[in-house]
Amino acid sequence: MSTFTDNTSSTGVSIWKIVAIVIAIIVAVSLIGPILHAAFWIGLFALAAVGAYSLFKSKG
Repeated sequence: MSTFTDNTSSTGVSIWKIVAIVIAIIVAVSLIGPILHAAFWIGLFALAAVGAYSLFKSKG
C-alpha cells in the first residue's frame, strides 16, 4: 500500500502551482476589461480634443 506523503522529491507540477496559475489568469482577465474600457474613453476624449484643436486652428 503506497501513500503520497513525500512531496519533496516530486518532479511534477504540484496542485498549488496549478491553483496559483488559475488564480493569476482569473485576475489578469478581470483586470484587462476595465483597462481596455478606460483606454477607449481616454482615446475618445483625446480624439475629441485633437479634433476641436484642429477645428479652432483652421478658423483662425
